[in-house]
Amino acid sequence: MEESVKILQHIENKYVDGKILPLSQKHIEEIEFTWKPLLKNNNCWDKDLEFRKYLKEKPFLNFYVLEYNLVAQGVIVLYPNYESRLALGQNIIYVNLLTVAPWNRLDLKQTPDYKGIGTTLITFAVIHSMNLGFEGRIGLHSVKESEYFYEKMNFINLGYDKNCCNLKYLELPTDEAELLVLNHLLLCNLNNQLTIYGY
Repeated sequence: MEESVKILQHIENKYVDGKILPLSQKHIEEIEFTWKPLLKNNNCWDKDLEFRKYLKEKPFLNFYVLEYNLVAQGVIVLYPNYESRLALGQNIIYVNLLTVAPWNRLDLKQTPDYKGIGTTLITFAVIHSMNLGFEGRIGLHSVKESEYFYEKMNFINLGYDKNCCNLKYLELPTDEAELLVLNHLLLCNLNNQLTIYGY
């Protein structure tokens, strides 16, 4: 599974073509050697993530990377069959992990290299949910540093989960999921039109 996406190159203020594809050994090595030192130096919440170990221990999860210019810009890990707490009896996609390269984080860099990586990956999860017949429903547990990011996307806060390190559990309802995908499609369409006219 591979999907073309648009991400904003911040310095030049223009959209560029990235792609989301399954995480490979090359990406894991890249994260270990380029991401990890920066994450550790800045004491980030994900500084101790071991993707190699994670892949071995959780083979039932789907690992994807957003890549631009052959460089990993963000990673999302999905569990495709989780029970909704918002729409009882319905299935959702559970976002097991979402992490972005350190050079794309506003809290680490005043001018990130690329913007919208996290939003693009969440939109990818929503579209995946729609394709599975889950109507775009997704859920996740959020680290404190990311709570505001999800609140801006209108995830519903369903409270702290004592069974998951007391993290907040959030779900995106179907109407907000549809809006997110609509915004994504409009952005792609607008960008295509501007390219046709030479902007």
